[in-house]
Amino acid sequence: MGKESAGFGLGAELRQHRKALRLTQAAVAKAASVAERTVRDLEQGGGTLASFLAVLAALELTVAGRNLPGGATLGERIATLRRRRGYSQASLARTLNVSRPTVRALERESTGRLATLQEAFSVLGAGAYLAPANGKAAFYNHAGNASVHHGWETPSELLEALYRVFGRFDLDPCAPRRTRTAVKAAAHFTVEDDGLNLPWRGIVFLNPPYGRTLSAWIAKAHEEVRSGRAKTVVALLPARPDTRYWHEHVAGKAVVYFLRGRLRFGGIDQAAPFPSALVVWGSNPEMLAGLDAALPDAWRAG
Repeated sequence: MGKESAGFGLGAELRQHRKALRLTQAAVAKAASVAERTVRDLEQGGGTLASFLAVLAALELTVAGRNLPGGATLGERIATLRRRRGYSQASLARTLNVSRPTVRALERESTGRLATLQEAFSVLGAGAYLAPANGKAAFYNHAGNASVHHGWETPSELLEALYRVFGRFDLDPCAPRRTRTAVKAAAHFTVEDDGLNLPWRGIVFLNPPYGRTLSAWIAKAHEEVRSGRAKTVVALLPARPDTRYWHEHVAGKAVVYFLRGRLRFGGIDQAAPFPSALVVWGSNPEMLAGLDAALPDAWRAG
């Protein structure tokens, strides 16, 4: 137990904690003054936040998170994290596919559905988990972004071409900093957020570190689109079609635009020592037509 779990997330963690305490669902229900069915629903990711918080109180658990800030209430902590990520209540509501009053109630009153809370944590990259209320939270060390700051920011002229097709992106999971970034996106994950271990949503722009973790980022991009979590991932990568990761995650699985010449990245005086490619997972004909027009000198494959 610790980081955001697969499956039912916080509900699954609740079940693990209950079992570790050797308690039945009936015993937890009695202690929390809720129905046994309610506990069962919560452990499957359903139910209300009011019931969830009541059960946490009965088990002396709290919601912690690698990136979840402090605050008097859970809703206040969510609101602070939302603002840090650059979301408005309206934009977060659109991303979650809920109404703005739902987000407002979540932040002001800590009310709503557990599923909405879980999805909000996922989108905001909270790294949420359950921990003992009176004990020290476990520390989880993620090394996925250890080499994320490679100092080579995406050329502005390439970004401007992409904005003509996509407008503002939903996420930049490899941002060198939180604010004043080159990439226009609703949310930015930095090295502290560990974007390699967080779910991605919507249309994502990826300029990953080009070191030892490059293959992991490419596999992540492919999987996020394949699983349906992200709609589209547009990645600026070294053009290395001879590599194993290219054959496993790019060839036959994405559309590739081989860019002409050598790019000059932001912060670097000389041109890159390798050719570059724009790799697109989750494309459609309209999108490709827009990219064809925006990148007239690129050669499209796939």
